Amino acid sequence: MTRVLVAFVIAAGAAFAAGVSSNAADWPVFGHDPARSGVDTSDRILTVGNVAHLRARWQITLGQVADSTPILLQGVTARGVLRTMLFQTAKDGTTYGIDAVSGTILWRFVTRGPGITTSTPAADPSGRAIYVPGVDGFVHKLDAATGRELRAPGFPARITRMPQTEKDASALNVANGFLYATTSGYDGDAPPYVGHVVSVALADGATHVFNTLCSHDKHLPTPRSCPASDSGIWSRGGAVVDPDPAMQGRIYVATGNGEFNANAGGHDYGDSVLSLTADGSRLLGSYTPSNYAALQQNDVDLGSTSPALLPRAPRSRTPLMLVQGGKDQILRLLDRATLPGVGGELQMVRLPAELFATPAVWRDPANRTWIYLAFSNLVEAYRVQTDTGGRTRLIGVWRSQPGSTSGEGTSPVVSNGILFVAFDRAIVALDALSGRTLWSSALRSAGRSIGSVHWESPIVVNGWLYCSDQSGHLTAYSLR
Repeated sequence: MTRVLVAFVIAAGAAFAAGVSSNAADWPVFGHDPARSGVDTSDRILTVGNVAHLRARWQITLGQVADSTPILLQGVTARGVLRTMLFQTAKDGTTYGIDAVSGTILWRFVTRGPGITTSTPAADPSGRAIYVPGVDGFVHKLDAATGRELRAPGFPARITRMPQTEKDASALNVANGFLYATTSGYDGDAPPYVGHVVSVALADGATHVFNTLCSHDKHLPTPRSCPASDSGIWSRGGAVVDPDPAMQGRIYVATGNGEFNANAGGHDYGDSVLSLTADGSRLLGSYTPSNYAALQQNDVDLGSTSPALLPRAPRSRTPLMLVQGGKDQILRLLDRATLPGVGGELQMVRLPAELFATPAVWRDPANRTWIYLAFSNLVEAYRVQTDTGGRTRLIGVWRSQPGSTSGEGTSPVVSNGILFVAFDRAIVALDALSGRTLWSSALRSAGRSIGSVHWESPIVVNGWLYCSDQSGHLTAYSLR
């Protein structure tokens, strides 16, 4: 019996007891899927007409701030009970296993090290295990039901030899039979650190490393192995996986400041978008803005956000595209099938502010592709449009100011035509087509709201909404 069928049978039998619908689904990685779209197309419980009736179900206090996003799995048998479970990692490297219906913390898994993490766990395809970030330089494989560490081939997987200066900042990802992890530096950019991608084969533990500086070196960097530093991969999405079958599972990352000399025979890829093979072993292409030297000099990271992959546009001369934002307030439309090297953008759009959040990418019922960007005090929506000559452009459709945050802006998600975005002390729900505000957790009728937010962002799954905050809370909302 397949994993999908098993999950359906379990969910159907336990739906009433768990408080979710019979078509219950998982939210297994940051952004819902390995492409980080931020969209669960299967969830139809919340609608534009009923979302105003969301109410707080519970709010718990974790032992530390979780500056990240939870994931969710159905059908986990924990303490002898079939449960829906949330998993979230706090900054101190503690991962929590939480009953998603009651908010009860069922287990904790603790790591210890010299720094922090702002990464998010990822679920194993079996649904019985999860991969969690640590502050000890490793990614650990845990039993989802108990939090017990599993000594599988390749795990725990070392992803840095310099935990004092290299951080697991971005969310973990699982696809193609691999775990993907990326690294960056800490706040303050104290060297040495080299942003790199680590891919671990789930079947046998075989590992590949791609360093964005000194890329000819295929090993984990040490304090003296590379004369260059920085170029961290620190965006929320980390490694993003191409969902189009023609692209054979290739992955993309965006780097921050650091030396760029690959156009002159060098091996350094600061301020670049990189495309790698599915096993992370080989570079397939790259894009770097032509003003890369100014970006590096002025600390204007291209990689402040992740590449956002657009669905195939069949009438376009460039049917496979991505968009890449940055701290320079420019959104770039790129041909991802053949990344253009230095320059060569299809379009550049001026943004109202620096972009830090991972965009959400949604295809509406009319088969139109939308891109949603969240900033510290506003949300923007763009639609992808192709003219009769096959030229594709991004067209701004609406802008809304439903809240604000002292942070840089959090990653939006879409559920059944509703856009959810977290701001300080309020999660808001907007009509994805018009930007009209439909609901806010700050309303008295919602029962209670969240605190301030930094990298925290919501997930919406099976009609439930979950979000952590800078007060160390995790809060759940539903229609009941």
